[in-house]
Amino acid sequence: MQNKSLVKGIVLLVSFAAILVLIFMPIYGNDRNGLMFSDDFFNALAKGSSNFMDNMAKLAQTFVGREIAVDLKMATTEEARKVERLFAAAGAQVAMEETTLRIRGDLGRIMLQAVADARVMFDNQGEKLYGQYKYDAKGVLKHWWRSFGLLDKALKKDNLFNEAKAVDEIAKRALEPAYNFYGIVPAQVREKAGMLTFMLVFYVIYTLWFGYAIYELFEGLGLSAAKATVKKEV
Repeated sequence: MQNKSLVKGIVLLVSFAAILVLIFMPIYGNDRNGLMFSDDFFNALAKGSSNFMDNMAKLAQTFVGREIAVDLKMATTEEARKVERLFAAAGAQVAMEETTLRIRGDLGRIMLQAVADARVMFDNQGEKLYGQYKYDAKGVLKHWWRSFGLLDKALKKDNLFNEAKAVDEIAKRALEPAYNFYGIVPAQVREKAGMLTFMLVFYVIYTLWFGYAIYELFEGLGLSAAKATVKKEV
C-alpha cells in the first residue's frame, strides 16, 4: 500500500512540476509566460468593468455653473505650471505665485475637463493629451489626480462638502482607472466567460493537485498524520 502511494505521489508531483515548467515558458503570445498572460487577461477584464466615464460626466454636469475660488499649493514650480495648463483648459482663471495657484472658475467645467482627459487615456489615446498639454499623457492624469486631492481639501475647508465628495469620486472612478489601465485593451466578462471559467477551474484543480501529491508522497514514506495510539497500562 505504501509503495502504491509513493508511486502515485511521485507521478503527481512530477506531472505538477512539468505543467509548472510549461506555465513559465514564453509560449502564450508576445513572448509572455502563463503568469504574464493571466495577468494581462484579468487586467483586461478589470478594465472592462471599470468604465464609469459616462456616470462621472453626468456627475460633473450637475455642478456646471457652480463658481469656486480656491488656492492650491503645489510641490514645485514645475508642477504648478503643468497644473495651470489643466485648469486653464477648463476655462478657469489661474494666477500663479511661485508654487501656489489661485484658481477661479466653474467647478463643473473643471470636472468635465478632467473626465474628458481621463476618457482619452482610458481609450489608450494618450498622444492626444500630449498634443494638447505638451507633456506626457500619464503626467497629465497624475497632475489632475494630485490637484483634485488638493481641491478636495480646499473645498472641505470652505464647507463645500458635496462639491468635495464629487471631486473625490471623479478622482477615484475616472482619473485612477484611466491612469492604472492605460495601454490595456478592455474585455467584457460575458465575452471571455469560457476562458475565465477554464482559468478558475484550472487554478482550483492545480492547487489540489499539489496537495494530493504531497499527501500521497508522505503516505508512501510512512509519514502519516494519523493520531498515535495511546498504550494503556495493565
